[in-house]
Amino acid sequence: MGVSIKSVEAERKLRRVSRLLGKSMTATVIELADGKLKELDAKKDRERRLKMVDEIVRRANARPVLSTASVEEILGYNDKGHFD
Repeated sequence: MGVSIKSVEAERKLRRVSRLLGKSMTATVIELADGKLKELDAKKDRERRLKMVDEIVRRANARPVLSTASVEEILGYNDKGHFD
């Protein structure tokens, strides 16, 4: 199967990268495509995780407040910042 590069600049850059890597143009294209796919997959996974965290925060914020104690009181700090 063939791929036609119709841009002189693209071909020049691909040849240079291939030469610097010491690989064929085909191997270089595969390596570059694999790297970009990995990057895109990681971004997609990161976005999915952020949505999950946002949903957890949303659900936690929707729960009723059961105590009027301050964070310091809950953690057990006194007015000097030490534990009682």
